[in-house]
Amino acid sequence: MKNIYTFIILLIPSLFAFSQNSLRLYYNSELLGNDDSIYFFMDSSQYIAQYVQLAVENISDNNINVKVKKTEISVVPGTENSFCWVMCYDASVLVSTKYITIPAHSMNSTDFYGEYYPKGHLGTSIIRYTFFDMNNAVDSASMIAVYVATPVGIEELVENNNILLYPNPTSGIANLNLDLKNDLTLEIFNSLGAMVLQENILNNSIDLSILPEGIYYYRIKENNQIKTNNILVIQK
Repeated sequence: MKNIYTFIILLIPSLFAFSQNSLRLYYNSELLGNDDSIYFFMDSSQYIAQYVQLAVENISDNNINVKVKKTEISVVPGTENSFCWVMCYDASVLVSTKYITIPAHSMNSTDFYGEYYPKGHLGTSIIRYTFFDMNNAVDSASMIAVYVATPVGIEELVENNNILLYPNPTSGIANLNLDLKNDLTLEIFNSLGAMVLQENILNNSIDLSILPEGIYYYRIKENNQIKTNNILVIQK
C-alpha cells in the first residue's frame, strides 16, 4: 500500500510562532509550525500512492493518547485519500478509531502515513492532518498536505531541463535561456490543470506579474511540439 513516489517539497512557514501545545510534528526531521504546508508533485497518470510520513513528538511531562483527524479542505473528484495510524483506514474514515500512547518527551516517527491516489485525475487536493490528545482535543498539532497531480511526472520535469525559465521562484519578470530562431510558444497551467497563460515567445524575458502567487506547470512548444516542461513558483 505504501508505494514511494518521487516528490519535491515547498515548506511554507506558519505566520504564527510554533504552538505551545504538547504535540509537535516533523517532516523529514524538520519541525513544522501549526498548519505548515508541504507540496507533493506527482504524475496524474500513475495509479500508485503518494504518501507523507510524519513524526509526532510529545513535549509534555505526561503520556498522551493521540488520535488523528483528516480534514479534506479541497479534493479533486475521482481521487482517493486515506491514512494509517495504528491501522490503515478506509478513505471514508475522517477520525482514527484507535489511539497511540506517546510517552512524555518521546516521539513516534513510524506509525503515521497519509496516502493520496490521483487515479488519473489532474489537479490539486488539499488535506489537513490533525493530531490531538483524545482527552483534550484542543491540545493538538496539524499540517497541510498539498497534493499536486500534473500532466507529467517530476522525474521528467527534472530531466527535461535543457531550457530554463529563471529566476524560479519569480515575482514578475522571468528570463528564458533559449534560441529564438524557431517558432516558440509558452503555456502556463495552474495547479488545477487549467491554462492561465499562452503567448508566443518573442524575446528572452516575459512578464508574469499578472499571475497570482502559487505553484504552476509550464511548457514550451517549438513548432507546436513540446520541447520542455517544468514547475514554476511565483512568490510576491
